Amino acid sequence: MSRTRKIVKLGSLLLILAVFLVLGAHGQSSRDALESGFLNPPDSAKPRVWWHWMNGNITKEGIKLDLEWMKRVGIGGFQNFDAALNTPRLVDKRLVYMTPEWKDAFQYTTKLADQLGLEEAIAGSPGWSESGGPWVQPSHGMKKFVWSETFVQGGQPFSGKLPKPPSRDYQRRKTFSPARILCRHRGCCFPRSGN
Repeated sequence: MSRTRKIVKLGSLLLILAVFLVLGAHGQSSRDALESGFLNPPDSAKPRVWWHWMNGNITKEGIKLDLEWMKRVGIGGFQNFDAALNTPRLVDKRLVYMTPEWKDAFQYTTKLADQLGLEEAIAGSPGWSESGGPWVQPSHGMKKFVWSETFVQGGQPFSGKLPKPPSRDYQRRKTFSPARILCRHRGCCFPRSGN
């Protein structure tokens, strides 16, 4: 074998070896990054929890203990939720929702969560729904979407009257008809179900 061929062959072998070493190192670093991310997940991958303040049974000492525990065990944040549900009194003085004492405890919570790097979210109102309380006007409260059905023959204009959707307080609510909106834009082409 000529000297030139030997050099080319040796060079090719060295190039192949270098490629394998680079790919192996890259594969190892990818595995290392995956393992590291699993063992120490970024904040964006950590779980969030619901944290209920039950019927004013909260103290700053309890808040501090809870938040430090959340951080220590790898929780990424919490949704603060004020609720009651006949919870017995477990603290010397309950902090009633939205009183100055409650607001002070909530501000303390927010500052401590920020210091600990915990994401905080809050429910929009006390209780088990987001509809608010007696201070919320019915027009701004929770809504329920209801409907009624009317089957029509496709390909021809509909001139009947659409029934009002069922509702206990229909008279007080402003309604709209999705069918009327669609009719204006599509020319009333609603095929009957099953045809």
